Amino acid sequence: MTESKNFLPLGSIVVLAGGVKKLLIVSRGNILNDTYFDYGAILYPEGMIDDNMAYFNESDIIKIVHEGYTDEDNALIIETINRAYETYTSQETTEKQEIEEMIEADDPFASVRDMED
Repeated sequence: MTESKNFLPLGSIVVLAGGVKKLLIVSRGNILNDTYFDYGAILYPEGMIDDNMAYFNESDIIKIVHEGYTDEDNALIIETINRAYETYTSQETTEKQEIEEMIEADDPFASVRDMED
């Protein structure tokens, strides 16, 4: 089982490692091009410019400038995001295992390489 994440509320403002601009969190639990990101954010105070959003994970945050509003509904959605994340990561792990098994099945020398001296 995957460890549950405790997401910052929407409306939180953060600064990322290597950055100087503040970002306003507007989405959580994003999958973009088969890559998972904890957060999606827009520039603060500029707001949404074109379709530009920054996607990042909790580990990228170096400073929380402001924590957004939270209530019982926020807690419910975090549970939902965590269940979805667990499903996503378990599917991803299964797909990787299947690919490794296919490669090994197609490799006639796999068993020889695995032998110890």
